[in-house]
Amino acid sequence: MATITLLDTPPPPDRVVARIGLIADTHMPDRLPDLPEAIGVALGDVDLILHAGDVGELRVIDALSALAPVIAVHGNDDTLESQRELPYQQIISAGGLRLLLTHAHYPDRADELASRQDDSWVPKLDRRAAMARRAGAQIVVFGHTHVPMTVPWGGVLLINPGAVAPGTHFARALIASVARLTIRADGAVCVEHIDLADPRTTFAPPVDLEAGFRAAIAQVQASILAADMAPLAPGVANLFRPGGLGRADADTVRDVLRRLAYPCWAGERDLIARADLEAAMRRDLPADLWRRTIEIIGMS
Repeated sequence: MATITLLDTPPPPDRVVARIGLIADTHMPDRLPDLPEAIGVALGDVDLILHAGDVGELRVIDALSALAPVIAVHGNDDTLESQRELPYQQIISAGGLRLLLTHAHYPDRADELASRQDDSWVPKLDRRAAMARRAGAQIVVFGHTHVPMTVPWGGVLLINPGAVAPGTHFARALIASVARLTIRADGAVCVEHIDLADPRTTFAPPVDLEAGFRAAIAQVQASILAADMAPLAPGVANLFRPGGLGRADADTVRDVLRRLAYPCWAGERDLIARADLEAAMRRDLPADLWRRTIEIIGMS
């Protein structure tokens, strides 16, 4: 498989065969009330948009299609509708190159959770490169990690545009980003990462692969939990894992968490304290669900 030439700057317009907008992890409306208008500035002149999963409701891709046609895949935290209607991965050919579009999560939840125990980037990137080679693709566009990057790895080019929404209900995004992939007539490519806080300029993703995943995610999102909430965070995560709440009850609890998080995401308050969580769940959950929830979290 030929190595792709990675350009530092976009080629002149008369040498361009495709301009592709890349976006991932919109999580709307679960973690994002509306798509930022800055997306239209960043991707307003592209020929095609690729959404690498955790779309949220399908109306997200309808909205993006006002800018350009959209191809999307589903992610591990997607709505039931998006998981039902969108594929796990998709092949796209553009400018003579084959791209693999995938969220890149493990379909099996147990495998996904096991993969998170290793902080190293190496197995994560090795797996994505292997997926590309199996599909005969030169480029992988993926989401899931919420960490923007463009990395030649294992003979292919790995691109994560970053995330538009935070990775959990208990984090705020420090960088909400998308990317642009420009393909030159000879197959060389340029990848531009764009911080939606300043959508007319590009930035170099601040990822240090040797420092590991946790160091990288800390550069793009920050906790909105007060100190007294930190011991409860693992228990809250257990609500949504196998053996926790069922899907319907988990969605009810997510609604409570979302209403707590939105003021933090909007900058109206800084942190969520334990008293905030206890009051919201006691007020908004049915009594039986409240009792099961606090038992799983370990608040009883």
